[in-house]
Amino acid sequence: MGNGIAMPSVIAWLDASSAETSRMRELVKLFEVPESIDDLAIGQFRDIISNSLFPGTSVLHVAARYLLLVPWCYQTASSAKSGELLRTTGELTERRLIRRFQELGVDRFIGRSAGDRVAQLPSAAYWSALRAWGIVRQDVERSGIGDAMIEESELRPQGLPGEPVWHAGLPVAPAGFPSTEAQGIALNRPEAEWLRDRLLATVGDSLLAQMAAKPQRLLKSSVAPWADPCAQVATGDAAIWLKHAEAYSALQRGLDTTYYHLVTSRAHARYGSEAEEPDHSLMDDWQTDDHYRELLQRWDLDDFLRRAQKANPRIQPGSIYFLRRSVEELASGKHLAENEALHRMVRDREKRAKGANSRFVNERRLRAWTPPERVNTQTFRWQQVRNMIVDLREGLARA
Repeated sequence: MGNGIAMPSVIAWLDASSAETSRMRELVKLFEVPESIDDLAIGQFRDIISNSLFPGTSVLHVAARYLLLVPWCYQTASSAKSGELLRTTGELTERRLIRRFQELGVDRFIGRSAGDRVAQLPSAAYWSALRAWGIVRQDVERSGIGDAMIEESELRPQGLPGEPVWHAGLPVAPAGFPSTEAQGIALNRPEAEWLRDRLLATVGDSLLAQMAAKPQRLLKSSVAPWADPCAQVATGDAAIWLKHAEAYSALQRGLDTTYYHLVTSRAHARYGSEAEEPDHSLMDDWQTDDHYRELLQRWDLDDFLRRAQKANPRIQPGSIYFLRRSVEELASGKHLAENEALHRMVRDREKRAKGANSRFVNERRLRAWTPPERVNTQTFRWQQVRNMIVDLREGLARA
């Protein structure tokens, strides 16, 4: 990566509340999404906003139809005689599906680059969504899917009632799946309707469900949810979270700009001509754009923090204090290059978060630093969500 991140050494500090993320693999995936780098260990706030706007989603998501494809892979393995065999057969079916997509020339799917030897199977990427949206029973872990399905098959002949492992209304897999799979990731209309109804039934108050209910206005090219007509008409809590998201994105932009400037300045002071000279253009962009400061000045931070603490009671007081003070400094109008109070806060926060890996302490990591050309906007999984809503909209439009 351009900014010299050493993967094994930073897993511990990437997100101070990593228990809130669904799986460690998603944590690792965050390194591939520039907007998700969390140099100041405030990622728990980002995750709270993402999960409130778009519950069940993930940066690992590729296409909405996986919410059907994954269950089908395990349902077609249901004749297995043991839970372990059923699970491994289901995983093998997932790999067969990858090969089938390669044969069909599907343009986006998990395993497109690595093929059927991919380490990250679709079920690992989508299991949290399957549970959140009631497609698989909420108490069933991916590792235990085989045992759960075997237990269900044993209890069914005895007439013992119980919630099914897979939703009873799940569309049926095509005969001969996955060898006969011909649609790729394109939803047909009944599939799209069923997935839309699942969202409305399980996360109906969220922005995700509101967009799924009326996807016609969504723009394929929109860069953030607050810039998209489909999201702008949100109501209730979804509209409030959307305002918090835009303000938090402005905060993140100001903090990232400050951090990049401080590290670049330190590297140039330490290594001279070996390091790039500080470029003030990013700071000037922030300073000349009143929109960011106005967002922070109008932000109902008390409401946001109440909501954040309700969603994650384990947020540390130090994180809340840092957030409050950062908003105060960034909204003050002081030039970022001259705001010594903000500089001190950012340096202390990064050193506390990373310890020996801090770029203000670790010479190796400082020497490896390459300043980014731009500051990425935090958009809370918007690319993945936008693709999913487009998939639903196109499916609903099919005959």
